[in-house]
This record gives sequence, C-alpha cells and structure tokens, in this order.
Amino acid sequence: MRKAKNKRDKIEEEEAIKNWDPRYKRNVILYLCIYGVMGAVTGITNDASLSYYSLVAPHLISALNLFEAMVSILISILILSVHNMGYRKVLLALPPLTAVFMILTTLTTNQPIIIISYILSSSAIGVYDLMYPLMWTSYVPSKIRTKMFTVVMVINLVTESIMMFIGGKAVVYIFSKLQGISYRAASNLSAQPDAMKGVMLANYTNAYKWVIIITALITFIAFALALFIKDKPVDYRSTEDKSAKPSMQEKMATYKKLVNYKTVVWVLYICAVQLGAGLFIQYVPIYLNNILHIPRGITSTINTLQTVAIFVGYFFAPYLAKKLGSIMTIAISTIICAPLMLVMANAKMLGTGAVLFGVVGTILFFRSGLANASMPVQQEVQMILVDKDLRPAFSAVIEVALSVVGVIDGLFTEFYLLKTQQGYANAYIIAAALYIVSGIVLIIVFAKKYNRILRDSHASEEAK
Repeated sequence: MRKAKNKRDKIEEEEAIKNWDPRYKRNVILYLCIYGVMGAVTGITNDASLSYYSLVAPHLISALNLFEAMVSILISILILSVHNMGYRKVLLALPPLTAVFMILTTLTTNQPIIIISYILSSSAIGVYDLMYPLMWTSYVPSKIRTKMFTVVMVINLVTESIMMFIGGKAVVYIFSKLQGISYRAASNLSAQPDAMKGVMLANYTNAYKWVIIITALITFIAFALALFIKDKPVDYRSTEDKSAKPSMQEKMATYKKLVNYKTVVWVLYICAVQLGAGLFIQYVPIYLNNILHIPRGITSTINTLQTVAIFVGYFFAPYLAKKLGSIMTIAISTIICAPLMLVMANAKMLGTGAVLFGVVGTILFFRSGLANASMPVQQEVQMILVDKDLRPAFSAVIEVALSVVGVIDGLFTEFYLLKTQQGYANAYIIAAALYIVSGIVLIIVFAKKYNRILRDSHASEEAK
C-alpha cells in the first residue's frame, strides 16, 4: 500500500513538472540562482561582519536586537512594495542598496554611520528571505511546492556555508599578510582580539574590511540575474490594474481577514521563538571567540558546520510534514532543541582545546539541524494562511511583530543580559524555556485542527 502511494505521488510530481508553465519555471530558476548569491553574502554578514562590528562599533553589537528591530520594520515596508512594483523591480533595487551601505561600514569609524549603514544593508538582504515564499506560491505547482521550498533554502545555505567557511579563514589570511606573520600565528592571535593594540589591531580590522568590500561587490551578480526575470501583475495581485484602488471600507474589510484565529496564533508562536533565538543567535561567533576563546579560524569552521546542519535539516522537511503533519513538525523540532541549548549554556564546563571545539561544534550542529528541519514547512504554511493579495501584508505584519520582539531583545541584552560575560550563557537558558513553552502552546492550540493544513491546501488547488 505504501509503495503504491509513493509511486503515485512520484508520478503526480513528474506530471506537475512536465506541465509547469515555462515562464514560471524560468523565474523560479533565476531566483534560485539569486538566492544562492545572497546566501554567499549572508555567509559573511552573519559571521565575519559581526566580529568586525564588535571591534569598530561595540554599541551595535551590544544592542544588536534593537537594531534588528529597525531592520524588520524596514523589511516590512520594502516587502509591501511587491504588491505594486512586482518581483523584478524590487529585486533590481536590492543589490545596489546592499552593496553601497556594506562598503560604507568600512569607510568610516563613526559609529552612528556604521549603525545606520548596517540597518539599511541588512534590510535589503532580509527582503530576499520574504521574496521566495511569495514567488513560490505563485510560480510553483502545489505537488512539488514543499520540496521546492526545501530546494531554495538548501541552495541558499550551501552558498552561505561555503562563504562562511572561506570568510573567517580569509580574514586570518589577509591579516597574516598585512602583519607579515604566518597563517598559524595570525590564527592564534585572532583568538584574543581584545588583546590587540596599535598596528596589529589596525591590520586585523583592515582584514575584515577587505572581506566585506569583496562580498559587497558579489551582490551585483544578483542584480544581473534579476534583469532576466519576467513577471506580470497577476503573479503578485488578483487584479492587473493597480490604478483601480479599493475604497477605505473595502481595504478595512480586506485587512480584517488578517486578524483571525489562525494568523494570531501563528504570529504569537513566531514571536515567542524569535524572542528566545534573538538572545543568542547573533552572538554565537562572539560567544565562541570572545567568551570560550576558540580561535577565529576554528570559530568560522564551527559556524560553517552549524549552517551545514541547517542544510541537512531542510532535507527532512517534506518527509516530516508528510509523516507528522505540518504543525507537529514545527512544534516538535522547536521543543527538542531545548536540551542542547541548556548544554551550550554550560559550555565552559565542557573542557578546553580540541575537546571543547569538538563538543561545542557537535552541539551547535544538532541544534541547528533540529531547529531548522521544519523551516520549509513553516514558510509554506505562512503563505497559505491568507489570500494572495494579503500575503505581502501578512509578511509585513510578521516583520513588524518581530521588530517589537527585537526591541525587547535589544533592550534586554543592552541594559541587562550582556552586562556580564555570564549573560551570553544565560541567553541559552532563557531561550530554551521559550522554545519549550511556544512548542507546547502550538500543539495544544493549533495541532488538532490545522495539522494537515498543507495537504488540504494542495488538494484545494488541484480541485480548481
């Protein structure tokens, strides 16, 4: 029975691919390439760049979640433009915006300018994460949509992993050349950046600058690819005529659809998880390098393995969604991360040297894989909770909600949690508690009625 069902599913998927609209397929392939390029950029901005900012703009790092809240607000504004501008125009505007402000962070020592530039460049990069769910629900046949959500996220993570691995080592290599020392000596020095002074500190900082500038230039590959995207108004809104504006009453009636049982529970769940994740995710490189004193080159390797784990986790998403249901997949993958985060909170007790590196690397590998095994499912669920016209707005609402969470995280880390080094460890304990509570609430409130929401949605599309 199971073999027959699997064979039938495979035949239906092959048929969906065969009948895939050529324009839709072309746009999907182009975005896969674009998102791959931006994955490479993220490999630097999520690792090496944060270490650079900890040197030149410490207030940016200590209140990072506060500034990430501002990033979320800007992303919500930018993503709303899709409804009027379309995918192509937005994708053409993002790379220059990213590159200019990334490079600007390397050309000044003025902290406010660096912070503003970081916010603007991060906002442009963040829009890419919200673009593919919108495009996939328009362009990808329902039969292969969950798998294609996995594919796009995997491609992004592959390039992110490669660049993250290269990035940390590139910093050490450039630093060794500027300092006139061996790579090994430069790597050892990178484990204690706080001890650097004068010319050595300047050379170490300049090594980061070169890596960031090169990364900024890579974004123009994404610009060139976006030139070939061909979209139509019907792809991103129900009516092709954007001049026919609805009345205020019609707008209010439309947006009231955003406030319902499903969407409210969904937003609350995402906010609770992000509230916990925001306390430690951005600080992993700093926690490893500055608190646990793991050398910079090894830190980048651990972070790369962590990203590879996410990539592995994504592959399990379609299988888990089919076996457990979408809501149970999301909730369970969240809850089982908690024990690993509690171990990370006590990482100083795990030993030193190679033992510490191996244990920490293993813990982060499994935590990342488990936490992200449901992400393709989560992204698809988020898009089918509302109608096509409301998807950009719903994405914007979530970003605004996350910005509020970011403000809470930022104020908490700036004025309390990260006042001492122990705060970096305590962050994992707090996050573990939030993960457990949010996962349980999602199961209690959401699982019974909506656990098979993806299956039901696909069946509904096929019936049309």
